[in-house]
Amino acid sequence: MQEIARGNVRNPACPGRQLFDLVTARWATLVLVDLMDGPQRWSELRRRAGGVSDKMLAQTLRDLETGGLITRTVLTSRPPTVQYHLTDLARGATTALQHLQNWAEQHTGDYVHHRNTHTPLP
Repeated sequence: MQEIARGNVRNPACPGRQLFDLVTARWATLVLVDLMDGPQRWSELRRRAGGVSDKMLAQTLRDLETGGLITRTVLTSRPPTVQYHLTDLARGATTALQHLQNWAEQHTGDYVHHRNTHTPLP
């Protein structure tokens, strides 16, 4: 297997671009930030994400697991339950995503004001 020292997210053929796209996908970002609080069940992730469809959440979780960012653990309870956990690979990204989340929450008023007062160019 060829080792890649560093990716280039601007190159569509680079695996680093695929990783970047995976982490920044709409629902993936929210799922990763939610998993910073610890393992979560599917229903908890769905409730916390607010507005995600069952199909989209299932696809997002599959993609994140395939990409090595989360693990899926089936617990031997009655009925069986499934929990999702961050991997070590994801932990570095979640720190950056947490900062982005905080920034977005702090600047929500600015964004709404600009959006409501901005007049697009003709």
